[in-house]
Amino acid sequence: MWARYQSMRLSTRLLLIVLTCLVPIMALVVWVEYSHWAERRAQLGDLAQQQGELLNGDISSIADSARVLLSTAAEFRIFRRDLTPSCDERLVSIQRDLPMFGFLALVDAGGNVLCASKPGLRASDGDTPVWLQEAIGAADFAVGRYATSPALSSGFLPFALPVPGLDSDHRRTLVTGLDLGWLAQHLQQVRQTGSRFLAGTVLSLTDRDGTILARAPAHETNVGKHLPPAAMQLVTAEQAGIMRLRSMDGTERVFGFIPAAKSRYHLMVAIGFYEPDLMTDINRASLRGALLLGAVAIGAFLMTLFVARRFVGRPTRELLEAARRWRSGDLTARAPGQDERSEFGQIATAYNDLARTLARREDELRVHAEAMEVRVAERTRELLVTNNRLQVEIAERQNTEAALVQSQKLQAVGQLAGGIAHDFNNLLATVQGSLDLLSRTLQPDQKRQRGWIERASGAVFRGSQLTGRLLAFSRRQRLVVESSDVDRLVRDLVPLLRTCTHGQRIRIDTKLGAALWPAMVEASQVEAAILNLALNARDAMPDGGVLTISTGNKVIADGEAEVAAGDYVAITVADTGVGMSDEVARRAFEPFFTTKGLSGSGLGLSQVFAMVRESGGTVKLATAPGSGTSLTLLLPRAAEMPKIDRPQVVERRPQPKLPVLVADDDPEVLQVTAEMLRQLGYSVTTARCGHEALALLDAAEPAIVVLDYAMPAMTGLEAAAAMRTRGFAGPIILATGYADLSESEHFELETLQGVLNKPYTIRDLEALLARVEVEVPWFAEEASLETAS
Repeated sequence: MWARYQSMRLSTRLLLIVLTCLVPIMALVVWVEYSHWAERRAQLGDLAQQQGELLNGDISSIADSARVLLSTAAEFRIFRRDLTPSCDERLVSIQRDLPMFGFLALVDAGGNVLCASKPGLRASDGDTPVWLQEAIGAADFAVGRYATSPALSSGFLPFALPVPGLDSDHRRTLVTGLDLGWLAQHLQQVRQTGSRFLAGTVLSLTDRDGTILARAPAHETNVGKHLPPAAMQLVTAEQAGIMRLRSMDGTERVFGFIPAAKSRYHLMVAIGFYEPDLMTDINRASLRGALLLGAVAIGAFLMTLFVARRFVGRPTRELLEAARRWRSGDLTARAPGQDERSEFGQIATAYNDLARTLARREDELRVHAEAMEVRVAERTRELLVTNNRLQVEIAERQNTEAALVQSQKLQAVGQLAGGIAHDFNNLLATVQGSLDLLSRTLQPDQKRQRGWIERASGAVFRGSQLTGRLLAFSRRQRLVVESSDVDRLVRDLVPLLRTCTHGQRIRIDTKLGAALWPAMVEASQVEAAILNLALNARDAMPDGGVLTISTGNKVIADGEAEVAAGDYVAITVADTGVGMSDEVARRAFEPFFTTKGLSGSGLGLSQVFAMVRESGGTVKLATAPGSGTSLTLLLPRAAEMPKIDRPQVVERRPQPKLPVLVADDDPEVLQVTAEMLRQLGYSVTTARCGHEALALLDAAEPAIVVLDYAMPAMTGLEAAAAMRTRGFAGPIILATGYADLSESEHFELETLQGVLNKPYTIRDLEALLARVEVEVPWFAEEASLETAS
């Protein structure tokens, strides 16, 4: 065999070399394509299992709603005592707004339907149905199996819950049935409105016996049928997972499923994906890659064959002919004179003049080696430059990602602060309204009780100021630059700072300047800046210390500071902490620069600097390691001190009871507001949401409407717009504890007759109503007639 390899032609050897190079590459490409295909197939299985778990959670939430419905109904006393004709009406009223449930019934221990929301259930006679037998035998909340009833147009899934507090002789059970037609529509909606992967899927739900409760699509043709024997593995499996099997329509699918044993309510949930649809792109890409690889391999083979015959075979034969002539003794023979730049030309030259050629070859090799060293050095320098540039880009990207994470954290804090402020203002509104109502019941001689109420009202006012600061710090309310009393601002802020600086461990001293000028700033921004500086000072004094806040007037001359010459108000926050090094001080105001590690955002001082610069002032920093830190905010002086708004006393003339419609989703705020309006002499109609207010608009015929902004399904602004569309021309007042409005909504807010900011007092409500009631059409006409007379 070795002799056969030695006799192989040169062109054949070249072809074998080419094939040897192509085969590993082709094998690698095939392996990569197969890896992509297998990975995509595994991802499809994971996707099926995840979607199955999501669908199981959706079904569990529906079953939970059935539990809540039955638990709520079981609390009615009417179902525990002797039944009256109103029992059916009560069940009908409970079940009316729940289209997902086909009926609601109360049965006794013998299986008799005592009352029901569907008359057909009570009229049933003969043997007790299996689903009803299982329901009356339930010891706690229980989910039944697929069932049907003449009273319902479609099948249902029964849920049962014993009425608590009854002995065994008078045992009663509440039963409801999930309408499977509604469930099928729900699954179809999930399939259509979910992610794009659900468009071609099959969603299935069965009971513990494998009976199909709902299927999307083809629900009508499959509901009530049992799964085929091969598909029963989905129901009887001990663990959730994925399975590839043929579905009822004959299509091979990948199913992600939750078996009955792993479901809270013993229901099997499965979602099936048609694998070829999701594998189409990877299969198409694999086919294109295979065709391209085959074309490249064939082209390489043909080109190698041509080159081997043309540029290798012919020169080789010429050299062999010259060698044969030398072997025969013809020393005058010479190899053909070919171009010396080719290998064959170099071989011919070597045969003709071996010594000269060897010397020349040594020189050529040395020159070639030096040239290679130069090229390697140049390439190494290029790679170093490229690597450095790449490292810089990676660092910039990491900084950008860190900045994005911090901005997302700040956005989340703002959303949380806004929600807390809204709920807290609703609580304060309930407390303030109740205090106002209570104060009206006191006698003139009950001064002690009136003092208690005034102190509680003051606490409510301070609570509303606290929520205002919270909203300003989180940038969730509109900011207005105005004249501000800095001394009063600092005095009001000190109690909050004491709670944020570890109480007694850090002492807070204030040195407020005499005859301090007012500052032209947004008060909430200054409060947020002082709070940021106090928190930084707290962190700089881990073992305790003194935090000093001082104010004073400052006249800046030309060139003295980085601001225009003029009058400024100075606020200095100084601590006795660890101080800063020169390097840290130079970078202190850079965004996202922090020395606190992962616990710091690096935005505190940068926000303070940005606020002061936007206000037309500047910040001065004085610090040294071990000597504490002092930051001075220079804020521009305002022309005059801020004016304190005092509520105007509104003189109201006697009038008939004006009808007022009040809508608020908080029942306590709604009740207190209604009582305040009745105390003021108004006739009140209440609604718990915007839709209910619209429904009561024609019946109540209100002269004035008071709407809460943050209501579910329909905001106060949306309800006001709908009322205007229906022709309501009377005044509309918007009550809000917090509303993050868009620009268009702020424009709509200006079109209303008034805004009540929670918490509001009965005087605020009375003053606003006295102002807007003159805009009631018929009331305005009567006022005009009285004025004319």
